[in-house]
Amino acid sequence: MNEGNMDTVIDLGSSKVKISTFDQKKKIISYFSEKIDDRENIEEISSIIKKLIKYSEKEISNHIEDINLIFDHQNFFTIDISIKKNIDHIKSPSELKFDAKQECTQIINSCYKDQRIIQSFISSIKLDKIELKKIPKDLKDYSDIIFEFKLLCISVENFSYLKSIFSKNNLEIKNTFCSSVVRSFNYMNNFKNEKSIAFLDIGFLRSSLVLFKNSNLQLIKNIPIGGQSITKDISYMMKIDLKDSEEIKHLFNKSETDFSYSGEINQEENSLTKKLITKKISIDLLKKVILARVEEILNLLFVDTQISGSIEKEEILLVLIGGGSKLFDKNSFNFENSNNYKDIIFYEETDKEICKSGLEYVLKYNQEKENSIKNNKNRGIFEKFFNLFQKI
Repeated sequence: MNEGNMDTVIDLGSSKVKISTFDQKKKIISYFSEKIDDRENIEEISSIIKKLIKYSEKEISNHIEDINLIFDHQNFFTIDISIKKNIDHIKSPSELKFDAKQECTQIINSCYKDQRIIQSFISSIKLDKIELKKIPKDLKDYSDIIFEFKLLCISVENFSYLKSIFSKNNLEIKNTFCSSVVRSFNYMNNFKNEKSIAFLDIGFLRSSLVLFKNSNLQLIKNIPIGGQSITKDISYMMKIDLKDSEEIKHLFNKSETDFSYSGEINQEENSLTKKLITKKISIDLLKKVILARVEEILNLLFVDTQISGSIEKEEILLVLIGGGSKLFDKNSFNFENSNNYKDIIFYEETDKEICKSGLEYVLKYNQEKENSIKNNKNRGIFEKFFNLFQKI
């Protein structure tokens, strides 16, 4: 099979690297993954990627030269920029949008020289101060348009570190996207009847909140607290080492019991119960430790957050994703809905589904790029603009 007929997606997580290659019909033709012991060890991560690429090439009987990267980082942050343009009836809506994006990019390059844009979004469009879902084809009845942009950024230093991991393996990165955002966009299709939906992604080193209203992105927020913090909390409160804490946390993820035990081990007790009794750990205290940290994550993600469109929390369906969220998958308890969300649910995602989300977003992005260039008179300039966000 020709490499041009395939797409390879790598999800670089805090604790695991996942790689999938897809054929033209979006079918997975290879998948491999490996755990990361030290996310800060560039040699370890580079070695893992080299190994997984080798496995993949053997599986597909082809050479992989470029990849699409999805990743999360605890230092991601967003910049909100509002651009107002007077409507020139000579220009098409796509040209006005292009002009606004150019102006937005100039502001970033001027004021945030040490930052790199990972993704850009238009969160709202207003024609003569009236918010619309999309730009109408005919603008003759309007005088001005306002684009509200959200730019997801990372420091040039952090991105250079990321780039070096792949350059060591002679891999070109075609596209880079935020994993939490990519997955949220994909999973949102399963909740089409929801007006407001938020995805809480609890990773190992960080947690992210991605909020939509009427299918439009309204908020992206990251904090450097995740599953690792829960492990440390368990270790501190239970007076046990980090290795045992991590093991208990993972057993807790998998347990389907109601966590009640008499204090004596028998053959019918599950692994978690045995571990808790051996370590003389109170299950009630374990629950409280885990829930306290998760509720803190929620509070930090929502505190001082300006949610556009006056979204009430009572309207929001909160969907838990990510490895840390598996704590609430099969367990018999739910943490209190103290923030009064419409509902809180766990979305079970597989590693392959995460990579597939990356592919879907890449294809959507490439189609949008192609259509925009086709519809714009200044094709060369427009193509350069699109490549600005993805060029490595």
